[in-house]
Amino acid sequence: MDSPSFALPKTLVLAVTALAMSVVVVARAAEAQSPSLEVLVDRMGAYLRDYESKAFELVADEQYEQWIRRRPGYSGGTVQRRKLNSMYFLVRLPGGQAWYGFRDVTSVDGRLLPRTQRSMSDLLSERTVDAFDEALKIVRESAKYNIGGVYRTLNVPLQTLELFSRFRDRFDFSKVGLEKVKGQPAVIVGFRERSTPTVVSDGFDGDLLAHGRVWVEPATGSVLRTEMGFDGPGVVALKETLIRVEYERDPRLQLLVPRQMEETYGFDVEVLHGRATYRNFRRFETAGRLVTQPE
Repeated sequence: MDSPSFALPKTLVLAVTALAMSVVVVARAAEAQSPSLEVLVDRMGAYLRDYESKAFELVADEQYEQWIRRRPGYSGGTVQRRKLNSMYFLVRLPGGQAWYGFRDVTSVDGRLLPRTQRSMSDLLSERTVDAFDEALKIVRESAKYNIGGVYRTLNVPLQTLELFSRFRDRFDFSKVGLEKVKGQPAVIVGFRERSTPTVVSDGFDGDLLAHGRVWVEPATGSVLRTEMGFDGPGVVALKETLIRVEYERDPRLQLLVPRQMEETYGFDVEVLHGRATYRNFRRFETAGRLVTQPE
């Protein structure tokens, strides 16, 4: 005797079908309400111009963990770890240029670093060109505490926003999709740097073409999340690169500030991971006036 067959009740089948149709209708309605790519990018540009005027002369506490894992087939375990505690300063550079993130490492794996030079806060308060140059040297020296085979100073959370703020015309944009970020609707905008020489290099004149995605609140152009990677001649040894930053509104500053940055750099055998978290954003009070060098 044949085994009895089983069929869903018609009412349940109809209910499932209606639900699927409603989901499609909602998705299409959301797409229809989304602004055009040109309008969206213009709104993001306006948001960044306003953001640049507010999100500088800030300082935050940064906790930055890095670890290296072997890929499956090469033991798959963690082979090295590093924990950095730093002060992260966000200031405007001389000449009215866009913001720049300064990392001042204060401890490595729980060991306080001796202070052999003027503090970052003193240098940035001075606001002279020479002081900024000295602060940039601290940033470059801080990079030596990063583990792995990737020397990097671009691992600061606002790097992607700085690229759009200063070099928007160098990128092509595309609409990728819709997604909610912590319950807030966002349009995912893809970007890709179109030509060389590139904004970011490998330190040896090798070009790094930036690409990635930005989660943009469609009505205001606010940036809720960014992802950025690189390809091109300067990253031949890397199988993958990704820097991902999540933003949250700070109730005291009334600004969207970075809360977490994750990074991945993959080689044939090992993958370098990093995770930085930020807390206690506050205004960094600078003293004096900006003194520029004579031309």
